[in-house]
Amino acid sequence: HKNKGDYNDLILYHKHWSDWIYDFSGCQYKKQWAVCNGIHDGIINQISYKHNKINKFYAFDTDYKFYPFILLPYKHEIISPSNIHKIESNSYVIVSQPNHEGKITTWFEDLISHCINSNSFIFLDCAFYGTTFDKLDTSNSVFDAVAFSLSKNFLLGGLRAGIIYGDDISPTLTIPISEKFTYNYFNSHAVAAANCILPKYKHTYVTQYAKSRQLEYCYLNNLIPADIWMWAFDKTGNKICITHEITNLIQDDLNHHI
Repeated sequence: HKNKGDYNDLILYHKHWSDWIYDFSGCQYKKQWAVCNGIHDGIINQISYKHNKINKFYAFDTDYKFYPFILLPYKHEIISPSNIHKIESNSYVIVSQPNHEGKITTWFEDLISHCINSNSFIFLDCAFYGTTFDKLDTSNSVFDAVAFSLSKNFLLGGLRAGIIYGDDISPTLTIPISEKFTYNYFNSHAVAAANCILPKYKHTYVTQYAKSRQLEYCYLNNLIPADIWMWAFDKTGNKICITHEITNLIQDDLNHHI
């Protein structure tokens, strides 16, 4: 075990991630990147860095329930997607895509357009990348930061293996991994694990088997499948997590195809 990280591990980490996100390609060409301990870490550092440069933060009431708690110390508003047009100029929006509505939302393009026109920026949380078969262009300069992690794809939330890309990332994220910094410190265990996983397993490695199990479970239980394989909706529109119910079946499929 290393007592600290190695800069060569970082070079590999950056390369492996940048290759792995090919279906959400574009953001890997932004000027900066950094290791983050899951996407939470990226968001917390980035909004702390940006808060005195913008008017207000926004998140959506249909999205990740932890965003309002991250935003508590700052001027912010939690809005309905129907109120995108009310986002003020020079604001900063945190949003996930695919979203907690179970898919890449139909209003995402409207959000991008409004933010461009209002001189606002988006933190794009791609935690659910690979849990659907979607493609997305993440190159737009309206995306102040774009972040990924291994938590959802491989149910590795405890590993805290993430990456953030942007043109102006918080120095609290970039300096610890800088080549010029004499002591690189980062989560070396997460980096080492990701450097083994990323080149070996594509982002839809679990989803390619999980999707059919989700559809089967939904059919048998009179549920409507979300695009994200972990979720379903009942007839009244309530979202249900079915991961626990189908995990063993998915694992059997994975074992059979190893």
